Parts: sequence; C-alpha cells; structure tokens
Amino acid sequence: MASGVVRLGFIGAGRRGRELMDAARRAGAVPVAASDVSDDALREASSRFNVKVYRDVDAMLSGERLDAVVVSTPVRMHVTHVIKALEHGLDVLVEKPVTLSIVEANELLKRVRGSDRIVVVGFQNRYSDAVKAVRELMPSCNSSMFAGYWYWTIPPIPWFRRRSETGGQVVEQVIHMFDIARFLLGEIETIYASYTERGRDTEEDRGLGFENWASYSVAFRFANGAVGSIHSTYALYPELGKELPLVMFDVVCREELIRFTGFNEAKLYRRGGEPLTFKSNVDPTLGMFKSFVQAVLTRDKKLVPTVYEDAYWSNVTVLAANESALTGRVINIKDYAKGGSP
Repeated sequence: MASGVVRLGFIGAGRRGRELMDAARRAGAVPVAASDVSDDALREASSRFNVKVYRDVDAMLSGERLDAVVVSTPVRMHVTHVIKALEHGLDVLVEKPVTLSIVEANELLKRVRGSDRIVVVGFQNRYSDAVKAVRELMPSCNSSMFAGYWYWTIPPIPWFRRRSETGGQVVEQVIHMFDIARFLLGEIETIYASYTERGRDTEEDRGLGFENWASYSVAFRFANGAVGSIHSTYALYPELGKELPLVMFDVVCREELIRFTGFNEAKLYRRGGEPLTFKSNVDPTLGMFKSFVQAVLTRDKKLVPTVYEDAYWSNVTVLAANESALTGRVINIKDYAKGGSP
C-alpha cells in the first residue's frame, strides 16, 4: 500500500455501509469503491464519498487496487463476500452477525485460519473507553453475575422484521451484549433460551411484515462459574427511550456492582466508597476503524480485539441460544460448535 494509506472497497453501500464509509474516512482510510445492487445507494455513496461504484462485487474486487474491504450486506451474503475478499488477498471488516448458520461459521473459521489475512467483525462496543476501563478491573473482580436487557420496538428497516433474514433480535442486535459479556467475564459454557411471538402477533404487526419472535429470555453460565441472563424485546415503542434507558446491563462482583447504561457509560459501586464513572467520549466505531487501519498497515492482529477467531464465539453463542429456544434444551456451546463442523 502506497505511503501508508489504506484503500478500502465497500461491499454494501446502504445506510450502514455509508455510516462505515464515514467512520473509515475519519479514521484516515480512503474509501475508493463501493458495490451494491441499489442504484440509489450507489448514487448516494458516489455523491458523498466520491467512490467509484459497481453493481457487481466481482468486478469491483478484480478492477480496483484495494487493501481491504468492508462488508455490510444482508446477513445471508456475509460469508460469501468475506470469502471472495480473502480469495483476492484482502483484509476484511464484516458487520455482525457474520452468519445465521453454524456450518457457515465453521467454514469461514477454517478459511480465516488458513489465510494470512486479517478478518475483523464489527463489534464496535469493545472499542468503547468505558468498556475497556471496566475490562481492566475484571482480573480483581470476583465476578458472580451478568444481567442485562435490551428493549426496542418493531425494527424500522423492513427486512430486519423477518427472522429468516436476521435470526431474530438476539442474533441481529443483542449479539452486541453477548459479545461484551464474553469480553468482560470470559466464555459462555451453557445456554438456555425461551422466546415468544406474543406481544407482536396482531394483524397490524403482520401487516407491517413482522415475522419474528417478539420477546426473548436467555440464561447462561460462564466457564468461570458465573451466571448470566439477558432479556430483550421488540414489543415496545421507540418513544420510551426518552423516558428510560432501553439498553442496560450489570456486572456483579463480590460487594461491587458495575452498571452500564448503554455501552459508553458505566458506574462502579463499592461498599464504603463513592461511585466511579467511566465514559467514552470517542465514537467506538471510529476507534474500531482506527485499530483496523493500523492492523492492516502493521499486520498486527493484536491491535484489534474483534478478529473473527474470537468473534466467532459470540456468533456461535447467539446461534446456540436460538437452538435452545427452538428445541427446549440447554445447549453446551462447544458441543454445538462441533456439531456444525463442515
């Protein structure tokens, strides 16, 4: 790459793709090309970021001099696009969830391990200053429990309303919280989930194209013996966020409580002491891209805490939650991963 400049191609130029173009540019990378099937998305990307646009992914990958690509297409296309990029010798940043299939997850893991390329997953919340500060406290925390909730409404993006497209809220959205639970407390060993369509099962909901579970309750146990639970829902209304936080989670240690309001602010409560506040004043997505750019330039994977080899387990964990909800069984995460071996 010339003069330390990372040239990026974008597979997917929709709303999220353009947000990532902006973050990449602010991080010092150069968006040079974008592919999408939507002419409107391509026109917007070209106008805002002066990128060369393609309707065909292969044409972009073959015709442009790129150092890496960013994948933000619909979930079912992620693995195909990541593999195409790897075959062209490119590093990759791919949006979460990477896949809805344990077989695909394992096939991609095999490909990544057999490559010298860097594949990073868009778990941007690991780059939050608040999350990083709390993680530094964890070795001295006798962790006992993780407890969180994520309350939301019917997704505003129509295809997100179909679980066949996104895997449901736990896989599409709450995967971020499971990833932070793993980042702070370690691997999840077993998981049990129960979901319901009740609460979003009216004619009005169906008329809006909602074909999904409405509410989700997940219990799990970490390998270190700590326990956890996460609850989420699509049954509420967006204005509720003006009255109370829609995303919160706690980490409970011996005589300590760490409470996150969202992912960019946390408070530590200890017996006999004043609460300590940790805040992130920098956009975590910008931090993620800065780390990705440096990793591409230096070939140092340690600069990015969300490489696929690690992020794989967050994806597997939420797929295992869905498996539990569908079968009524407690799922052992490692056994579930082995069962999907290609």
